[in-house]
Amino acid sequence: MSTLDPNGVSRVLIVEDNRDTADTTAMLLRMHGYDVAVAYDGRTALQTAKGYDPDVVLLDLSLPDIDGYAVADGLRRGGLDRASLVAVSGYAPEDDWDGARFDGHLLKPVMNDALVDLLSRMRVAPSRAG
Repeated sequence: MSTLDPNGVSRVLIVEDNRDTADTTAMLLRMHGYDVAVAYDGRTALQTAKGYDPDVVLLDLSLPDIDGYAVADGLRRGGLDRASLVAVSGYAPEDDWDGARFDGHLLKPVMNDALVDLLSRMRVAPSRAG
C-alpha cells in the first residue's frame, strides 16, 4: 500500500497509450485534487517515475512498446517499491492481472467512481496544497 509524504501530497502516474483516455483520467484526478503525471508509453513511464516518485501508478497492461508487466517489473527494479501499482485492462480481473505484481485492478472502461473509490481504499488522499 502507498504511504503518503508528510505534506499529504498524493502523486498518481497514469500510463496509458490512448491519449484521450489518459488525458481525461488525468483531468478527473486533478479535479479531485491529485497531483498527476501522464506517460503514453512504457519507456516514458519508466523515465517519468524516476523523477516523479508516484504514490500510485495506473498502468495499462497493453502498451505498444513494453507491456504493463515489464513496466511493473522495471518500476520495482528501479526502486519504486513503495508505490501501489494498479493494473488497468479490458479483460476480467482473473484473466489478465498478476496479484503478485499489482496492488489492484481496474477494468476498462474505467468508471470515475471506481477509480476514486480505489484510490480512497488505498488511502491515497488528494493533495491539500493549493
